[in-house]
Amino acid sequence: MDIMTICSTCLMVMSAANRDLKRDPRLLEETNQVLAAAGLRYSGKVEVKQLLWVLAGDYGLERLKEQVIRPLSRLKVAPFYGCHSLRPSDALGFDDPEKPWSLEATIRALGAEPVEYRGKTKCCGFQVDLVAEKTATRMTGVRLLDGKRNGADCFVTPCPFCHINLDNYQGLAEKSVDERIDMPVFHLSQLVGLAMGLSPKELGLSRHLVSPERVLK
Repeated sequence: MDIMTICSTCLMVMSAANRDLKRDPRLLEETNQVLAAAGLRYSGKVEVKQLLWVLAGDYGLERLKEQVIRPLSRLKVAPFYGCHSLRPSDALGFDDPEKPWSLEATIRALGAEPVEYRGKTKCCGFQVDLVAEKTATRMTGVRLLDGKRNGADCFVTPCPFCHINLDNYQGLAEKSVDERIDMPVFHLSQLVGLAMGLSPKELGLSRHLVSPERVLK
């Protein structure tokens, strides 16, 4: 049985560990010696996936389109992959880390228009928050302004940590870049939910620090 996670950092950590275990029989055997104490054994056959990959790959975009009852046809959406959805590419392997396609294709399947901009594969700043907050919030502001200046109405990301930085820390980011941003940010599951007819209340959109109300009208 494969594993699906909505957390990109979990994806990266588990995928890197899985890669190492598959490449190194000795490491796999040492790991299984430890697991044996709990009556467990790992065969190395599990694949780790994230929600985006399941939608774009396993489930399929044509099937996803069939589930859309409220096309997001008026929205211009900036895709934001984040670091751990794409790198390390030898452990993840689903998308091209330099020219990814899956998030844009999913946005189109929901009826919206993906916005092209340079920062979509760059770091949101989350990993930097712990050691250099000012640098991190500036990174966040630069990413958001990049999408905004290229015509985005909102952002979407498959990564919860990116969502935290882009939404929760947007006020700090505005101070870092000395400019008003006011950019709603959706987690991928929320954008899919909207297209499938779920209400903002059901999707918890009122909990966002940057209100998405204006783009939902």
